Amino acid sequence: MEIIFIRHAEKEKTRPDVVELGGNSSRLGQSRGLLFLFLLLIFSLFLIGAQDETEQQKVDKAYQCLTDKVSGKCSSLSSEEKAFSALATGDCKSDLTSDPKFKTDVKYTSQVVLALDGNSDGEDWLISRNATPTELVWFLEIEANNASSCSVQYSGQSFTVNIDENKKLSSNAGSCLVLAQDNYWLRVSPSCYGTEFSVSCNQSFLTTLLFKKSTSSTIHVSENTSSAAAGGTTKEKVESFCFTQGSSGSSCNYESSLWAALALDSQGEDISAYLPYLITLADENQRFLPDAFLYALTANTEFKVSLLSKQKSSQWWMESGDKFYDTALALYPLQSESPQEKTNAKTWLLNAQDVNGCWENNIRNTAFILASIWPKQAGGGAGGGLPDCEDAGYYCTSTAACEAGEGEILGEFDCPSLYKCCTTPAVIETCSETGGDICSSNQRCIGGTSVDASDLRTGETCCVGGSCDTGQEISDCDLNSGICKTGECADSEQETAYSCNLAGDVCCVQKTGGKSYWWLWVLLVLIILVVLGIIFRDRLRILWFRMKSGGKPKPGSGPRPPYAPQYFPGYQRPMMRVPERRILMPTQQPLRKPIAKVKSGAQKELDEVLKKLKEMGK
Repeated sequence: MEIIFIRHAEKEKTRPDVVELGGNSSRLGQSRGLLFLFLLLIFSLFLIGAQDETEQQKVDKAYQCLTDKVSGKCSSLSSEEKAFSALATGDCKSDLTSDPKFKTDVKYTSQVVLALDGNSDGEDWLISRNATPTELVWFLEIEANNASSCSVQYSGQSFTVNIDENKKLSSNAGSCLVLAQDNYWLRVSPSCYGTEFSVSCNQSFLTTLLFKKSTSSTIHVSENTSSAAAGGTTKEKVESFCFTQGSSGSSCNYESSLWAALALDSQGEDISAYLPYLITLADENQRFLPDAFLYALTANTEFKVSLLSKQKSSQWWMESGDKFYDTALALYPLQSESPQEKTNAKTWLLNAQDVNGCWENNIRNTAFILASIWPKQAGGGAGGGLPDCEDAGYYCTSTAACEAGEGEILGEFDCPSLYKCCTTPAVIETCSETGGDICSSNQRCIGGTSVDASDLRTGETCCVGGSCDTGQEISDCDLNSGICKTGECADSEQETAYSCNLAGDVCCVQKTGGKSYWWLWVLLVLIILVVLGIIFRDRLRILWFRMKSGGKPKPGSGPRPPYAPQYFPGYQRPMMRVPERRILMPTQQPLRKPIAKVKSGAQKELDEVLKKLKEMGK
């Protein structure tokens, strides 16, 4: 009984840290105050870091990221990276013409001309790389309201062709013009491309050229139609060209032709002879997004509508497999326009931006996105200190749009990238001219694209390629800039409670919040736990020991022999002698040293832990 009493006494004496901690309220109060200030600081930093960046801040970050990756490193960049970097920021301009691909590769040379806003050597070389496409078939149409007799002259020869009441032609016109399409047209022989045909009739008439792909039934009509009164003369000539890819190739290359035509058009060159090839073969080359080029070259709304209709998930374009590059290309000819598709794409791009400001750390794509959607450099990155076009009271339009508006291009003023300074604004067609229908304010365009039109009133839209929905009202989702979908929302969207007109549809809206900061919350919680562990470390040590040992020594613990004796079969284990029990007299003082000798291993461990706790408590 006395031995047990002495152990309890030792155990109680070795716990001054508990009493000391409970009594030292001032130190604990200071620790709590420091903890509160620390947590307040962390929370303030979190609030600052969680603030959404504005669009301009994100764009500035993108430009800075591009500059960091490009500045002073042009020699290590690829040809395309240099070209698009120059287009966006003006960097690497001096390295463009020294690249081995300059004047050996049509596509790269075209991009250099765009980035430098003109290069006479590059332009002359591009023109020298044209070829005649063999995929096209051309026809000459001669039409009169009444039966008439016409004369067709070319190469010093004259032929008579009669037109009957059914507008059919009577005969061939030499070897260059042969009856075709049930005698309604004359087919132009490929050997006669470039030959000028003069037509004169005894009745009022008109002439035009038509073309199609040799393996297709779709007929395309030339935009240029000539007419004359009786006895008058019209002239027609087939001029059809394309561009080859390399310096020695002879066959047409569609992608190279797109870029070369765009580059030459930006410098005021006549590219009408390249359009038939580009238009005819567009369907089988959708991976190059030809609608973007054709809209820039022609200002034809038909190509714009087709381009906008190809947007995926109302956010991006992806025809080639690279949605960042394709989105930049699709929006390249829309720099002065702001359709809803462009707004949606900008929101998606800003949400998909890397932390450093770039997109996928891709130099080419980042530069092209900036040059296309958020251009800073005027004149395709050339600048030159020229005054701004719109500040001077003029209009930045494409070359085709300026010509359509009968305007004049002013070279002494700058516009962003593709656009030129024009004396007249771009002509906006009426809704009927674009082939669309006007939807009232309580209707929506279903299955088509909404475009601008000159005859729209407040609240109206022009629906092209679809129909105005008159049977249903505009849903709450539409009113709140959402999109009703039958499936799940995209990663950059969030599902909302706004209602859709069709049962089962969900309303998806673009995420407006900043990036997720869940990791910062996790870090904050970990910091709090660490601070609490430091402050209450003494109590935690005692608690841990109690959990580990159960609060008392384990029964049966004590020193064990280094090995267990082995006994052979038949061996009789000797009897252990039981020592005589010693009875202590009541008046005898118990000895401490003999007691210490009989402590078990667990007891020794307990005493050592308590001793250390006492020292740490001091």
